[in-house]
Amino acid sequence: MKTYQLIMGAVFLFILGACSKDLGNYDYQEINELTIKDINEEYTLRTGLDTLSINPKIAASMDGNDLTRYTYNWILRIDNKVFDTLSRAKDINYPVRLAPGEYAIFYRVLDKMTGVSWASNVKLKVVSPYSRGLLIMGEDPEGYAEAEMLSMQSDTIHVRHMLSRSGLPRLRGPLGMVHTGGSSAYVRLWAMTREGSYFLDRASMTATLDNHLGRYVFMSDIIDPKTLNPVVIAPQIRTATGDIGSTLYRALVTQRGDIFANVPLLMAGDFYNNPVNRVTAAPDELIPAAPYLLYPINGMNNVMWYDTRYQRFLNYTGIGLSTTSMVLADKDGEAFPWNQPAGRTLVYAENTRNTDGGSNNGNSFALMKDKDNTYHIYKFYANGTNPAKRDAYTVKSIATDFDKAEGYAFSSNRSIICYFVGSRLYAYDYNPGFEKIYTFPELGTDAITMIKFDTQIDHLTNSLYIASYKDQKGILRRFKVGNNPNIVELQLQDNSTWTDLIKVQSINWRAVN
Repeated sequence: MKTYQLIMGAVFLFILGACSKDLGNYDYQEINELTIKDINEEYTLRTGLDTLSINPKIAASMDGNDLTRYTYNWILRIDNKVFDTLSRAKDINYPVRLAPGEYAIFYRVLDKMTGVSWASNVKLKVVSPYSRGLLIMGEDPEGYAEAEMLSMQSDTIHVRHMLSRSGLPRLRGPLGMVHTGGSSAYVRLWAMTREGSYFLDRASMTATLDNHLGRYVFMSDIIDPKTLNPVVIAPQIRTATGDIGSTLYRALVTQRGDIFANVPLLMAGDFYNNPVNRVTAAPDELIPAAPYLLYPINGMNNVMWYDTRYQRFLNYTGIGLSTTSMVLADKDGEAFPWNQPAGRTLVYAENTRNTDGGSNNGNSFALMKDKDNTYHIYKFYANGTNPAKRDAYTVKSIATDFDKAEGYAFSSNRSIICYFVGSRLYAYDYNPGFEKIYTFPELGTDAITMIKFDTQIDHLTNSLYIASYKDQKGILRRFKVGNNPNIVELQLQDNSTWTDLIKVQSINWRAVN
């Protein structure tokens, strides 16, 4: 035991001696410590519109304000393998052109005197400015087709020159911008004009002349490919979140009046076979269709269309399977005929959210005209193999200048049809026995270019969009149409007037990329 104590004492004295000899061998020096301030952990920016602007404050413990002592690097990580230096300046002003997604940015500050670097990491979320808002199609001051968007995300941004900067040639005859919705694998964003229709990249809003329908049609019929331009596409977006009436089916009408329909899932894409604007009795005759597809907005399982050669409504069922359309039979005592009497033609048609007669998914309306300028309104449920006739109304002579109307819009919630002549807006209540005509001088004297009831964002509000034009500037306003059955009133809604637009011809809602 005594021996053990002697050994441990010797070890202790050795360690103590070693430590006492090492005192003063280390010369500790302070280094220049940096603190990087005024950088957020996360930034959310819109590609093609926003600029990443960061002006960091560098607080140093020793050098005062000598910023030349440092080098700077802003490094973007696109994925785990790809890195890109965005800037070598202290501050960054980087116009965002990245595809929508999430990225990492590393800010590195190197002290050249000490070789020590300091860092701050940033998460960059890039979103598309085009993913949510009102798509607008119209004319620019030179008469060319142009597209704009009221991008509605955290705030409303007016995005200009979308079509003229798309890479496509200048086009005339604007028809509309339509986002098809549905499965992301088959979504299309179409810019449609009378000189050609093309689908655009949904993130960059760019396109080439190869982005046309003809590349996706495989048919035995001989049709001029120059006419294969969609002018109507179904189904439409029906909710603020981007739902559509069918995720299974798609149909469209072309400039020539041909109708194509498909099931993208079965076709493994947005591909089409022979047009279906023909009947079984004469399968070789392609019948030109009016530029309307009629179907219940809330649930499309078939489409009705109007035959402009024989003046009749036809029904196409079995989308993706049937190759011809059905001729509909009329019965005595019905509200109106599918097959029109001599001299009666279609003027206008529209799908609505009206549910009269048990049409839960939405009635359709058609405006018909006789040779003597008598107008008729047809209301029907364009659903399934046996579409139902709901009612018919003859437009009374009190409807001022109805035969001169330049545009129409049917309300889903009221028995009214709005129309405009020049700068004058009218609302005609066709409720039998209570017909009335209303005018709205409070709208002013600017020429009206478009009217449209909302069936896409919030149809229960019964909003009417009115576009006007003066001095090469377009204005779009949203009004609420009251529900008092004794009067039609327009109530301008807050934060719903947009100015300095193109000459608006069409608006459509887009909710997703």
